[in-house]
Amino acid sequence: MKRLNQFSVTIALASILGFATAACNTTPNERQEIAEREIDKLDERIENLADHTKREAQEAKEALQQRRTEAVARESRGTVAAKEQHMEQELLGDYRYLSQVSADSMKDAYVYFMQQVRSRKDVWSMEDWDYANAIYKRLNGQEQILHQDIILRHAAKIKALQAEYLALENKADFKDYRRVKKAQ
Repeated sequence: MKRLNQFSVTIALASILGFATAACNTTPNERQEIAEREIDKLDERIENLADHTKREAQEAKEALQQRRTEAVARESRGTVAAKEQHMEQELLGDYRYLSQVSADSMKDAYVYFMQQVRSRKDVWSMEDWDYANAIYKRLNGQEQILHQDIILRHAAKIKALQAEYLALENKADFKDYRRVKKAQ
């Protein structure tokens, strides 16, 4: 929007300056013709900008549709048990048996999980993120079960780690969106 406003102000000032300069040595009919030409130029520029915006919106729509198609394909393939176990071992370590994680150690499970996510996030594919999301949801499920027994400072740390995870996941989604858009 700021760029559009700067563009509009620049065009308007140039038009006014050109019109004011021409006004001194022209007749009313000539000034009217100059004004009409300037208005036509502005209309053309606005149309070009509108066309550009429509193309960008269409490209974004196509990129999002492509991402949805890829996500559906990944979902339809389902999970591979061996990969799921491997990811659980990597991301949860000793906390992988979530039903055995106590309220006292729930914060530590999140801390370990996020350490692993931070170290792997840059090399993960979207499929890896799918596995990580499934593990994250299960971790959150156990946290909900134990929520009433988790001390306040641990609960606050868990919320901060959850927010960080979501931010990293959103960043990965945006990176994948740019990948798809670039491939178009």
